[in-house]
Amino acid sequence: MSLADFIPEKFLELFSDPDFSKAIKGYNLFLIKEDLEYRAEVKTYFDVCLITSELKPIKRIAELETVTGLNDYSDFEDEEREPNIPEKIEALKEEIRNIEYKAPVSSTTTLEPTSKTDVRASLLVSEIRDSGKDHFTNHEIINFLKSKLPDNCKVNDTIQNIRKVKQDVLKAASNMYPDVFLSKKKTGHKEVRLILSS
Repeated sequence: MSLADFIPEKFLELFSDPDFSKAIKGYNLFLIKEDLEYRAEVKTYFDVCLITSELKPIKRIAELETVTGLNDYSDFEDEEREPNIPEKIEALKEEIRNIEYKAPVSSTTTLEPTSKTDVRASLLVSEIRDSGKDHFTNHEIINFLKSKLPDNCKVNDTIQNIRKVKQDVLKAASNMYPDVFLSKKKTGHKEVRLILSS
C-alpha cells in the first residue's frame, strides 16, 4: 500500500512533506489525549480490530489467564476443566509432602523380623504379594491384623490403640523391604496405604 491509497491526489504533496506528517501525528496524539469523543472512537476501532483479528488475541489471552490461574473459576464445579498451573504446583507439593523417604537398601537385602511388629510386617507384605494386588487399603490392613495373623501375633480386642499398631507395622514393613513404601491418599480420609513398587 502507498500513501495514494489513502490520500486524495490533490493532497499528496502536502502529506508527503515530513514536517506536515509529523504535525498530523502530533495532532492525532493531542486529540486522543484531550478529545474524549475522539478517544472513544479510536478505542472502539481498536477493540473491533482485536475482536476480528485472525490471530484471535482476546481468546488467546483468556486461555492464557485460565492456564495461569489468573481467572478464578473456583465457584464453578467443572470436572472436565484441566487443572491450571497453580493447582498443578499445589498437587505436586502435596505429593512431595506425602512421600516417605528411606535410606537406599539393596534390592536383594531383606531384614529379618526381630520383634512381634516385624513379624506382623513381614506377614502383611507376604499377604499383599500373595493377593496379586499392588497395595492394601487401610480397611484391608486392619482386617489382616485382626483376623489373618497367627494367634501369637493377632491384634485382639484388648489392644486399645489399633491405629498405633498399624502405623508401627507399616513403618516396619517399609524399613524391612526395599520394594515397599507408604503413600497417603490425596482424597477422602487421606489414609496411609502400603504399596508394593513394581
